[in-house]
Amino acid sequence: MDAGLIFLIVLIVLFLIGFISLFVLAMSNLTEQANIADELSGKEDMFKRPTGEPIWYGKLPDKVDDYVEPRYVYENLEESTEFLPENGRIIGYRISPELVIHSTVRYVVNPPILSRYIERLGGKMLNETEVSLLKRNWNEISKLRVKSGDEPLAKSVICLWFDMMGHPYAMNFEDGYYRDNFCNRNFCCALVLKR
Repeated sequence: MDAGLIFLIVLIVLFLIGFISLFVLAMSNLTEQANIADELSGKEDMFKRPTGEPIWYGKLPDKVDDYVEPRYVYENLEESTEFLPENGRIIGYRISPELVIHSTVRYVVNPPILSRYIERLGGKMLNETEVSLLKRNWNEISKLRVKSGDEPLAKSVICLWFDMMGHPYAMNFEDGYYRDNFCNRNFCCALVLKR
């Protein structure tokens, strides 16, 4: 065989390997997006833990005067440091006199689906100050979740979506640095909303 024919065969094999790799990558991305779409459309209920379905249309008080430590907030607006299922679903956790975070936490949210999750969960993104408050109360909220039979919060959250001047940004949860290089579809970040 001459060198030209060997080169052509190698080139064809590399082309086929590249094509198959791209095809597999595209199919896995489509499958992931379809699963997310099913989850968001309600075909599979992603809220089966004690927090229940998070769409809640009630109104929380703007501020409470008796806040001492993180506590449950129930759908009937009762608040307690003890798990009291007779008050209905847990809709969130109060972590300050003015702030109740959402009961549902999503750990893998990429830019294309961020707004759909916010709409589906019913809440608003935290601002920078509220993210700091969440970080300080992370372990206490995790303990409350476990007490109610829910899963603890993940111990290794790398970054979190937050609102800065009306736009979503990603904040490194450990050191507080902002990340603005999240334009690609594969960039994922945790999402904790406020009620």
